Amino acid sequence: MARSGGTLISKCIGCMDGIDLLSEVHPFVASGQFNPITQAQKWFGIDTTAKLQALQLTQGISWAEGIALIHGWVAERGETLVIRDWSHLDYTGVPWVKPTYKLSTAEVLAKSFEVRQATTVRHPVDQWYSLKKLTVVAGQLTVADYLKGYRAFAEKAVEIGFVRYEDFTEAPTQSLQKLCEMLQIPFDSTYTEKWAAFANVTGDVPDQAPGRGNVLQEIKPLERRVADRRTLERFRASPDFEPSLELLGYEL
Repeated sequence: MARSGGTLISKCIGCMDGIDLLSEVHPFVASGQFNPITQAQKWFGIDTTAKLQALQLTQGISWAEGIALIHGWVAERGETLVIRDWSHLDYTGVPWVKPTYKLSTAEVLAKSFEVRQATTVRHPVDQWYSLKKLTVVAGQLTVADYLKGYRAFAEKAVEIGFVRYEDFTEAPTQSLQKLCEMLQIPFDSTYTEKWAAFANVTGDVPDQAPGRGNVLQEIKPLERRVADRRTLERFRASPDFEPSLELLGYEL
């Protein structure tokens, strides 16, 4: 979900040898920087112009067909396609869509592919405080609605398998090895030398706090924010809060 370390973890995986990573692509959105074809052209160095023009003369292509084309082009180079899902649209939605509480990207791709999945999570209170700082979300999301989506995602994460962001910051290599194993992709230990400079990813924006966002040069645990009492009361009043903590192994 948004603000749970997805950009940082994607930088680490995306910079590994033999990996071509699409970032925050989703069947609900195919414009601008979130267009998978655009990302493939810009980031993977794949010349798709002639092939796309030939297709467009006869028929348009769907989002899933676009992913299939990219997958084929990547496979021709002997590399592996990894997709960073934009699950914020599915489980929070604000301000773009109403959440569906299901992984739409995987559902669409499962019609044509064997989908290998892994999820990452973060403590809901810390994630909430980080999410609130996003201009597009500020003032448009209640704690109750956020936690409803968070619990639904946590239930799916338990079903698929997950790595906690906090554990990743404590032991990044071990966490990345686990994620690579879940995705059935080779782990590349040289990521340690490459991730900080890797720019082929969405969401790499400066944060309000020093040492975060795209100025980050070291993977380490963040200092936890001090939560105000009123916000904590709203969390504890939600029927989704404590079950989410239990699902993901977080302390109250």
